[in-house]
Amino acid sequence: MDYKIHKNYKISAYLIFAAITVDVINGFIQWGKNPNFDMTVTAEMALMFMTFGYFAFIGKEWIKWVLLLATILTIFPVVAALNQPANNLNLFYASQFFSSLLKFSAFTLLSLASKKK
Repeated sequence: MDYKIHKNYKISAYLIFAAITVDVINGFIQWGKNPNFDMTVTAEMALMFMTFGYFAFIGKEWIKWVLLLATILTIFPVVAALNQPANNLNLFYASQFFSSLLKFSAFTLLSLASKKK
């Protein structure tokens, strides 16, 4: 049952963890600006993506499809950022875009990894 984990899985896990860090920082930025912001949603999303990162780190093949679905669902804030005027684009929307880019990069690396035999 010993098999070699493709290096793209570990790199993808680190990209997912970096995206989590950006998302948590975004949560604290929003929490500081808007006292009605629910920080528990940020914590739940961070835990979910940490789980995805763990499964990518140990080389589970199915995680790429779960990550793709989650990435597609997190794209919606990026679409909202694109509707903002260029002079109104703030750090929150830019970091949301960066986080989504990290998640999509992780999915791309997972897709390029060869299947284990």
